[in-house]
Amino acid sequence: MNGAPLILGVGNLLWSDEGVGPRLIDLLRSRGRTGGAELVDGGTQGLYLLPTLTEADDVVLLDAVDVGRTPGEIVVLDQDQISALGQGRPLSLHQTSLHDLLAAAALIGWHPRRLRLVGIQAAETEAWGQPLTPVVEAALAQAAEIVETML
Repeated sequence: MNGAPLILGVGNLLWSDEGVGPRLIDLLRSRGRTGGAELVDGGTQGLYLLPTLTEADDVVLLDAVDVGRTPGEIVVLDQDQISALGQGRPLSLHQTSLHDLLAAAALIGWHPRRLRLVGIQAAETEAWGQPLTPVVEAALAQAAEIVETML
């Protein structure tokens, strides 16, 4: 496994707040404060990300979430919390892809040393071709700081 942390942003830029993960990757790249971490915009690649994911043993997932919080609220989960959410609540707005990716990785024996998720509670995910909502966009800088602190 690769020793450098993997920061993997997932989401769809075409569906408003659903694009949180890729937008955070762009912001983190522009800030340049992630050291030797590998920054990957995973978009909506789903299971195609399996080789990238399983090469890392320290992973931070970036995504829009729907966990019943106030829109724009930042949600930070660790490995056990991510697993617990997967039992009955959606982990993210594109639950199937992210859950399938993590489940497939586990099936082939991937057990990372650290797995964390930094998400932002979405306000709008059905507005095709729209940018992030102002409340979610306002949370990006704080979410980026949280990721940088994790490293």
